[in-house]
Amino acid sequence: MTTINDILREKVAGVWAGTYTVLEPSGALIEKFDSRQEGRMEGTTWTERVTYLRPGQEPYEHYYHATVEGDEVTFHNGNMWGRTSRVGDEAVIFSFGWQERPNERIIEVTRPDGDYRTRVWQHFTDGELSKLTIIEERRVPGAEAVRWDPVENPV
Repeated sequence: MTTINDILREKVAGVWAGTYTVLEPSGALIEKFDSRQEGRMEGTTWTERVTYLRPGQEPYEHYYHATVEGDEVTFHNGNMWGRTSRVGDEAVIFSFGWQERPNERIIEVTRPDGDYRTRVWQHFTDGELSKLTIIEERRVPGAEAVRWDPVENPV
């Protein structure tokens, strides 16, 4: 049976170039910008760096670190909490938020398929839908994710 570890290792690891399209619940455009996501699985350690490329702004990087054993995912970002669930062999649902913003939650659904994937975020504030983010990404051929957080004991 496929696990989240398998999906991350086989379908998500690598470098992805994409576009974030952020919408109001009505569908009106809030903003659209490019991104670059780098993820790597070493043993049971997942590391990820996302670079947001908003027009007219300096690139902004965000880093994630987790331990993934089968379908169990434990995040090591002190400010972030989250829970990940697998849907069959092809999709992952990720519910997450930040300690500093307890009234916000994001539900992400992702379906990686080869060198193309989509992710959809439903943003909730105080339990109500506040915006949607549609992320469309393509794998960058031959690119390797940068190791930003050295792994001491990969399994």
